[in-house]
Amino acid sequence: MSIVSERPTDLSTLGEADPRFRIAAARRILHREGLDSQIGGHVSLRAPGEEAFYVTPYQYFDETLPEHVSKVSFDLEVLEPGTLGASPGINFHADVYKARPDVNCVIHAHSFWASVLTTTGAPFGVYYDYAALLMDSIAVWDDDPSLTPDVEGPMIAERLADNRAMLMRYHGSVNGADTLENAVIELLVLELCAHYQVEAMKIGGAPLDDATARSYRSAYLKYGFRQQMWDANYRRLRKTDPDLFATLG
Repeated sequence: MSIVSERPTDLSTLGEADPRFRIAAARRILHREGLDSQIGGHVSLRAPGEEAFYVTPYQYFDETLPEHVSKVSFDLEVLEPGTLGASPGINFHADVYKARPDVNCVIHAHSFWASVLTTTGAPFGVYYDYAALLMDSIAVWDDDPSLTPDVEGPMIAERLADNRAMLMRYHGSVNGADTLENAVIELLVLELCAHYQVEAMKIGGAPLDDATARSYRSAYLKYGFRQQMWDANYRRLRKTDPDLFATLG
């Protein structure tokens, strides 16, 4: 499903709250932090009150503009085309949204350290205190390229279950969260902490004890760590990506 339209959606009155702009900003923040996925990977956002979602095309994360984002139905019908066709392989986004009413943003990435960690067979652990945000909420998926998207999508949604993220062995990760901001920051945390874990495992490091990890988690949630991290990254984006902000109506 890669459809290029000659009649893209009119974005002449685009604002910062528009889902297309937010998705473009999210992709660029991920790129800034080293989480590009070459031309693969997807960032999607549920369309409120509809059985539909906004999603990105094949492209590098740092080149995403609002005009590139398409809106597609849960049946993968293109409702509002972008100037670049929606990426193929997005079936599982629809399946996650259908299975998880609490999830409003899904991100699939091929980030380096999370992908490396998946090759070890080791479970994600709290080897750095930020990892406490995701403790007990990481599923694991063994990729099977022989599966067709219509079969794979429901299986991915079932394996993700009520977790916040899923490591895909030898592939990457999927994050699902209540907001785009939380999904982005939790992916940043996943990648950062996977790096710490891989390096710690090399020297025989051990994960943090459960009680201390839970206290870290409570503190980070209490003081709005994820929102503050998003705000800080967004401030930096204003300085580094003028072409994105030039799209505002």
